[in-house]
Parts: sequence; C-alpha cells; structure tokens
Amino acid sequence: MKAARTLDPGSKSGQVSDDLNKFLETLRDGVVVVGADMHVKYVNAVYYEQFAMEPSEMPVGRHMSDVLRGLAINDKLGDSKGRSIDEIVAERLAAFGTEQGRVERREMSDGRVLDIYRTLTTNDEIVSIHVDVTETVMREAELERQRAYMESVLENTSDGIALLDESGHFVMFNNRMLELYDVDPKKVEWGVHYFDLAALFGDLGEMSEAERRREIERRFDFAVNPNITDIRRRLGDGRTLHIHKTNLPNGGCVMTYRDMTIDLRREEDLVQARQQAEESSRHKSEFVARMSHEMRTPLNGILGIAALLQRSSLDEKQRELIDVISGSGKVLLRLIDDILDLSKLDADTFEVVEDKFHIRDIVQQCIGIISPSATEKSLAIRFEDAPEPIPRLMGDMVRIEQILLNLLTNAVKFTEHGHIEISLDSETGPEGITVTVSVSDTGVGIAADKLDQIFNRFYQIDGTVTRKYGGAGLGLAITQKLVDTMGGAIQVFSEPGVGTTFRIVLTLPSAD
Repeated sequence: MKAARTLDPGSKSGQVSDDLNKFLETLRDGVVVVGADMHVKYVNAVYYEQFAMEPSEMPVGRHMSDVLRGLAINDKLGDSKGRSIDEIVAERLAAFGTEQGRVERREMSDGRVLDIYRTLTTNDEIVSIHVDVTETVMREAELERQRAYMESVLENTSDGIALLDESGHFVMFNNRMLELYDVDPKKVEWGVHYFDLAALFGDLGEMSEAERRREIERRFDFAVNPNITDIRRRLGDGRTLHIHKTNLPNGGCVMTYRDMTIDLRREEDLVQARQQAEESSRHKSEFVARMSHEMRTPLNGILGIAALLQRSSLDEKQRELIDVISGSGKVLLRLIDDILDLSKLDADTFEVVEDKFHIRDIVQQCIGIISPSATEKSLAIRFEDAPEPIPRLMGDMVRIEQILLNLLTNAVKFTEHGHIEISLDSETGPEGITVTVSVSDTGVGIAADKLDQIFNRFYQIDGTVTRKYGGAGLGLAITQKLVDTMGGAIQVFSEPGVGTTFRIVLTLPSAD
C-alpha cells in the first residue's frame, strides 16, 4: 500500500494533524483534502490505489490544475468525450467547491465506478471522498436486468399475476391482471395497497360507495386468508375469473387470475350437446324397443302356425320347408329379443326385479335347457358345485338365468369337441354374499388382441366365424350390460385352440 502524504510543518497550506492522519488512513475510501488555495493538502493511500497512481503523480503541495492535467494526460479521469486536456482540467477545477460538483459519479477507463462526495469546510478547504461503488452498480444493474426479465415474462403471460406482501401491498403485478379488472396501467404502480388498487376496479364502478367498500373488504379477506386458495369470482359485466392463490412463507401470497368465461360457455355447450345426444339416443332406443315389441306379435303368430303345421300330416318336402320356417323364425325371435333387451338397457327402462332364489337351481335349469344342443354335438356338460352350500339370495333370477344361458349357448356354439364346464363358488362379506360363476369350454378360443372387443355390439371375430356359427354379436354385449346393471363384474380368459372361460362375479344380499 502506498503511504499517505501530508504537508510539512510550515507549508502555506498548513498540515493535517497526526490524529486525523491516522483516522483517515483507516478508511476504505479514497480521501483528498484540497486547501482554499487549491493546493493538495492530504492524500490517503486508498486514493492512490483507486487511481493506480504513485505519490509522485500527486504530491502534497502541488496545485490541483497540475494534478488534473497529469491525470488527464494519463487517461485517469474517465471518459474524455473527445474534449481537449485543457477543457477537461477547466471543467474539473470549476466543479470544485460548487453545488453542482458536490456529488459526482465517475466511470473509470478500466470499468470501475467511483462516487465522489466533496464537502467545503469552514476554512474553505475541500474534502473529497471517493467511494468505489463498482460492485453496488453491478448488483443494481443485475437487479434491473432481472426486473426487466421478470416484467417481460409477466407481460407475456396470458394470465394475470400479482404478488401481495403480508401488509397488503402489491409488490408486483402484470398488465394482464389490470386488464381483467379494467384498470388503467398509467394510474397505478407497483407498491400500491390492495384497497387503493381495488378502488379502481371497473366492475365495481356501478356500486354505491358502501357496497364498493364491502366488496373490496370481502375480496381482501380472500387475499389474506391462508385457508382459501381457489375461488371463482363473477364480475359485474358477466365475466368469471378463476383466482388461484399460493401462500408464501413470509405471509404474502402469489395470485393468478384467469378469465374462464369462454371455457365455462364451452362446458355449458358441451353439457347441453351431450344432454341432447343422450335424449336423442333415448328416443331412438325407445323407438327400437317399441318396434321390436310390435314385431314379436306377428312373428309369434308365424311360429305358432308353423308349430301346428309340423304336427299335421305332411310329406317329406313340406315338413322340410316348415322346419326351415320354424328354425328361421326362432332365430329371428332371438334377435328381436336381444335388440329389445339392449334397447331397454340403453333407454334406462330396464328394471331389476328382485326375488328369492337358489343359484344352484338356476344353474341346473340352464344346463337342462342347453343339454339337447350339447348332446347333438357329443359334448359333455360338467357341473362343479360350491364347496359350501350357498344360501338363498335376493336378486333378479330371470336376468341371471339370461346371463348364464347366453354364456352356455355360446360355449356350445363355439365348441366342436370336448366338454362344457360350469362351476360355483361363494364368499360371505359385509355387503352380502359374493357369488362367482365360471363357464368354461374347450372350443375355438379367442386371440388376446380380440378379448377387449368381444363385448362390443354386433362384434364378430371374423367373417369365417360368422358364416360358420351365425349370430348377430349382441349376446355378450347384453350380458355385460346386465352384469353392470346388477353391480357385478365379468372377466374372460381365453387361448386360441384351447378354450375360453367366462367368470361372473355378483354380490347379492342373502334372502335369509
């Protein structure tokens, strides 16, 4: 560190006392004392370091004009802005002791920034203190850069955003937030209190003074209440805002404002469109159900006449024709029944009729119905009863029988060799008795990529299966609908060429 320089005793500029000299050397700032005659009286070591000077360049006792000229020649006075050395020296000398020259910020050629504070003493001496504020200026510039960056982000956000401190002042907000409340950005600045900003909200303009005050207080309560984070606010002009609040550790909060008016209208339009579609679908289902019901009457008449003719005296050709009519009629009747059931389910006119029954009796009844078809194909039917007797249950025994018949009929239809097996199991729980019915076959099986499609309406695995086995592809769709309506579940496991297993799980109350 360069040593401080003081005047010798007896100098015309006087001298700095030893005590003052020691004190000035402890400062972190550069200090220069200039006498009333503009001769240098004192320079501390920090000043020499700030200007990268040797004491010989600014010796005590030299006139400031000579000092400034030497500094200007060595480019140590900052930006010269194209001026001559004489102009720079004259300007700096004129600034000494004037009001305009009391405070100066000087940017050095090496990028450092000095704040210079000059004070005139009672004996007309000038004390000049040079403070290196380079780091402070850099921090301020960085903060300003971050502020500008933040403002850019905020202003390019489609939502309104505001930061409120614990005292209710807006630390910041973007213009979108002001726009949502019809506030002129020129009338407010960051730091405004909530009550002062809310007084400018356009949607409160039509209210009386008392109403406006109550509404502002109500909105402010939301801003400071840590227990409420989301609200929908209906503005006076009909718009709806969704406001989400995130509480901050220091007691403030960040609020985002989103105009959801268009979204709500779209939701309302979608709900209305869905309701209209459901109503239209219900009318169609009711029409199909009514027509299916009307078709059954003449078809039953045809089947009845065909049955009478089959019992009469017919030759071989006539009996063959009547058998075709009867068989085709039965297939058509089954299709109409399926369509009628599906239409009722779609139209929500399907009713579950509860009655007391034994599940084992229903299974045996279904086995008896499909036994003739199985016998014609030389298929064995196996029945595995539950390990423990299942008590009487409450439920729609007719629909349960329909489910089992659909599954057993399919099992017989798609099995050429082997057997059909149906098994029962049960488990008692707090909600009732859970019954599991499994129907397995050794038929053609179903590929894994087809399993999630077989319950679709009118679905057929492929054209070959349709031509060989027939059917409209409604049985499994109806079965799933019936199971869902009764609150149950249906599962399918299959392997091509090995067979298929359908598992029905129903939880029903005990009739006892």
